Amino acid sequence: MDRFLEMQTFNAVVDAGSFVKAAEALKMSNAAVSRYVVDMENRLGVRLLHRTTRRIRLTPEGETYLLDGAGILGD
Repeated sequence: MDRFLEMQTFNAVVDAGSFVKAAEALKMSNAAVSRYVVDMENRLGVRLLHRTTRRIRLTPEGETYLLDGAGILGD
C-alpha cells in the first residue's frame, strides 16, 4: 500500500474524530479507511488508536506518529 496515503488517512481519521467522517472527507469507503489504518498499525507493530463504538483516541504511540507524520506530510 501507499504509505503516504496511509499517513493521510490516519491524519484524516484523527482530524475528523471518526472513520466514517474521514471516509466522507477523503471520498473513500469506510472499509478502505479502516483497512489503511489497520494495515499501518500491523506494519508498525503498534496500536495507534483506541477504538470504541462511541469514539476514537490516540494511543501514546499514535500521538508520536501523528506529530512525526505531520512534518513529513507538510514537506
